[in-house]
Amino acid sequence: MSPEKKKTPAKPRVSRPRPGPESKRNVLITGVSSTVGRHLAMHLMNDPRVGVVFGTGEGAPPHFFQSFDRARFRYVQADILRSRQLKNLFGSREFQAAGVNTVVHLAFISDPAKRGERIHRYNVEGTKNLLDKCIETGIQKFVFKSSDVVYKLDSKNPVYLDEMADLNHDPNADQWIKDRVAAEMICRAKMDTPGMSIVILRITNIIGRNINAQLNAYFDGNVIFKAAGFDPLVNLIHMKDVIEAIRLAIFKAQKSNIFNIAGNDTAPISTFAELNQRTCVSLPEPLLPVVNFAMRKLGLTDYYYSVDRERMRYACLLDTTRARTILGFEPSGSVEFREPDAY
Repeated sequence: MSPEKKKTPAKPRVSRPRPGPESKRNVLITGVSSTVGRHLAMHLMNDPRVGVVFGTGEGAPPHFFQSFDRARFRYVQADILRSRQLKNLFGSREFQAAGVNTVVHLAFISDPAKRGERIHRYNVEGTKNLLDKCIETGIQKFVFKSSDVVYKLDSKNPVYLDEMADLNHDPNADQWIKDRVAAEMICRAKMDTPGMSIVILRITNIIGRNINAQLNAYFDGNVIFKAAGFDPLVNLIHMKDVIEAIRLAIFKAQKSNIFNIAGNDTAPISTFAELNQRTCVSLPEPLLPVVNFAMRKLGLTDYYYSVDRERMRYACLLDTTRARTILGFEPSGSVEFREPDAY
């Protein structure tokens, strides 16, 4: 009779004291080299409620971090898709000594031109790897920057979509959309994790300089093509309101939740085209993907019509009641086309 095998005890989850009202937030920002990440890091460094800021990126540290206080800011080259690199980061002496208690996840490939299995794995599996490591090491708050593209759009939608609206699970949806829905579902599946608050921010269309966003690219075209017979309302948000929403999620969201985040500016596509001094041309909808493909091949646009096929027909306006009530979020920025962006 063989001896009974002893079971290996499960590795205990690290428990860190929850920050009190006077405690500082020590924050890890993944994707800190992105435009949103850079601005967020700058504002957190100027916030007295923040102690230390860690930022991760895949390349060498960008020059704009050189002016940051080295005693409070650390840049770490790490790929969230590689578990060993995450383990080395979270297990490092510096990271543990800093007492990082909050993670803002921005490391998401937003360029719709980058597609395929590796991109999908980075966006989805990378999010899972990071979240699992946060749970394992006792991180108390995980903020995920999502997008309003996760919503299912059709003619039956109400004027404003709240956080309970249906998500787009269409298997034929663009990969850009499917990756975001899949990453969100991973976060939502862990929202009951004891001791951790998971906050999802569904943010509308960001407009500004150096912003790699769909409608930013759309309105930058010299000629804007829209579907004949449709002129849907779209909402645009200023970068400073995006940063404010993330800061509020860090400091004011006490429980796991999902928040719609929208800006001040809502108007039909044709109105924004006029404000941006662009010619707006209506075409039969079946021609739009063909024209868009040709424009991309000619280097005339970075916009991908396949991502916004439904948005070009149906409005996607967000009900932000929950964000106003719980976070106190009120947008203050206003989009000004063809002007230097203060952010």
